[in-house]
Amino acid sequence: MGFEVTEVDVRDEAVLRAWWEVGYAASAGRPYDPWPAWAVSRVALPTHNPEHEMTLTAVLDDVDLTGTVAMVGTGMYLEPVNDNPHLVMADVFVHPDHRRQGIGTALLGDAERRTRAAGRSTVLGEAMAAPGAESPGTLFGRARGYEVASTETTKVVELDTAESTWQDLGREVAEHIGDYRVVSWVSECPAELLDGYCRLLTTFLDEIPLRDLDLESSKWTPVRVRAGEERLRTIGREIHVAAVVAPDGTMVGLSDVRLNLADPRLAEVGVTLVHEAHRGHRLGLALKLATHGALRAAHPETGLVVTSNADENGPMNVENARLGYRAAERLVELQKRLA
Repeated sequence: MGFEVTEVDVRDEAVLRAWWEVGYAASAGRPYDPWPAWAVSRVALPTHNPEHEMTLTAVLDDVDLTGTVAMVGTGMYLEPVNDNPHLVMADVFVHPDHRRQGIGTALLGDAERRTRAAGRSTVLGEAMAAPGAESPGTLFGRARGYEVASTETTKVVELDTAESTWQDLGREVAEHIGDYRVVSWVSECPAELLDGYCRLLTTFLDEIPLRDLDLESSKWTPVRVRAGEERLRTIGREIHVAAVVAPDGTMVGLSDVRLNLADPRLAEVGVTLVHEAHRGHRLGLALKLATHGALRAAHPETGLVVTSNADENGPMNVENARLGYRAAERLVELQKRLA
């Protein structure tokens, strides 16, 4: 049975809500509720993102007697515009009541056709699974020629119970941090720190374990950073950022926690990095304590923070465990290089 894939008009709120509902249903059963709330998605999805061009797609069910058309599968197709011109990122969601009918295959095939038409060669997607197990998403991707390029463990920390342990960690940081200092901001990088911030972001992909991911380094400029900050303000997303400045004035470490103001129940860690030459001073722990403390002070209603790290990133995994993070899921990066 063949399925027709159509593009979704993100300006049509009723159609966009139907797209959102499929992803929400497909995410049910995960150990926490990661799907963005409708109040968030209805603003974020139609708002232009300077980092990529986005296309939303869908497979529609037959029209019923009332004339209603239901979505049974959806897709998201992203083309980076500032770097990695060979790459696209694609996600596929199929409603649980309509799986194993070829809907996901149709959506993924459409994404691959778009990739070739754009002159790009690599499709990257994500699937979630229980620790040590497969899932419908991982099995689906591998059956269609996608290789596991990297795996990470997604972890969550319950702030109400973990915060009581942070005071001891703060004293440990004070004993080891020496002449390094932590600077913090909310959502907009101070002008005097912007150049160092850009240099640190540019090195991020060179510092973290990528395994077989077909990713190239990104070049961050003040213009690019400011464009991203403006979009986040527009969609109501707040970021608490902390950076480490070395004794010579160089920015050598960075971490952030971000959340949606329309639904602040769940926050997530975006970037965490400490340059290798400056490790051993509890700088990663200092950064995490700064961002999590700032989040806690600003949004006591936030209950969970989510992060993910490669299993081979030992130092970061140790620090996350000490902050109270526990394993929740396995994040599998699935990749296919098109012929």
